[in-house]
Amino acid sequence: MRVAIIADIHANLEALEAALIAIEREGIDRIICLGDIVGYGPDPLGCIYRLQEVEALVLLGNHDQAIIDPQSIQSFNATARPSLLYACECIGEEERAYLEGLPLIKEGRDIDGVDGMEEVVFAHANPLSPAEWEPLYLHYKIAKIMDVLEHKIAFVGHTHYAGIYCKMRARTIPLTSSVVAIGPHQYWVNPGSIGQPRDGNWRASYAVWDIEKNGVELHRVEYAVKRTQEKMRRLDLPHFSIERLGQGA
Repeated sequence: MRVAIIADIHANLEALEAALIAIEREGIDRIICLGDIVGYGPDPLGCIYRLQEVEALVLLGNHDQAIIDPQSIQSFNATARPSLLYACECIGEEERAYLEGLPLIKEGRDIDGVDGMEEVVFAHANPLSPAEWEPLYLHYKIAKIMDVLEHKIAFVGHTHYAGIYCKMRARTIPLTSSVVAIGPHQYWVNPGSIGQPRDGNWRASYAVWDIEKNGVELHRVEYAVKRTQEKMRRLDLPHFSIERLGQGA
């Protein structure tokens, strides 16, 4: 069984399609999305529909939550608010009900049809308190959570930074390889962002977990970024949000 873990699509349909094509070619058995389907980008509806079509297991992200509770949009920064207001205009009752039904967190043991996930947890943000939407950029914060986290592997998005951490001998370290064999230790995997990477690489990022071979690999795929940027310009979305797509910033 091979599982693709994607996150932070942010209404970027071109990036999502490129990732789904790559995932299909790799013969992936299941797709799990860690949330933030909407926000920043121009295609919130298209991204929702595509995830439904591929029968992805999807978690709730903070941008998705803002569509459910539009009053919370005012708490987002000035570059995020216009796209969320646009998404609210696009999304109807059926799509909103879909977002309302998404879980904040999912434990592997509760996922039907997939064996070998008993010690795994999936969340958009901090799996210990997912509703607080804490962005875990700093090494010491990740290490602090792993000190009390009971799961062997945690797949977490939200930061748009792809990376893998390993806790061994009571010490958590960031791994430099994009291909990691899962050993007897504890692991934290951020698949990065499909629609808006911020780690200096503009290409869509996702992770593939091979359960039988016991390994995780981070993948990058190019997409038609200029097409997405042009759509955003036509919608008069913030210039900063448009330009950062091509920079991975």
